[in-house]
Amino acid sequence: MERHLLENALKEAVQACTNELGWANLAEIGAVLRKKGIKYGKLSNFIGGFPHLVETRIDTSLTPPVVYARLKQQYQASAS
Repeated sequence: MERHLLENALKEAVQACTNELGWANLAEIGAVLRKKGIKYGKLSNFIGGFPHLVETRIDTSLTPPVVYARLKQQYQASAS
């Protein structure tokens, strides 16, 4: 699949899963990508391929720790 199509699918998945704080659970993003037919292997590696687009954080206060992602600021307005 072409890179720009993967990028658009990732933007849409992050936007669809974003909570009220602006972050999306990585597991939920993965589910949306799978429904779109995106084959990504390890999700953290897939997202790591778009460092210009998405930033991540790990919430270690939960067990097991949960990874969240959000669109970087310059892409938030264009995603709506």
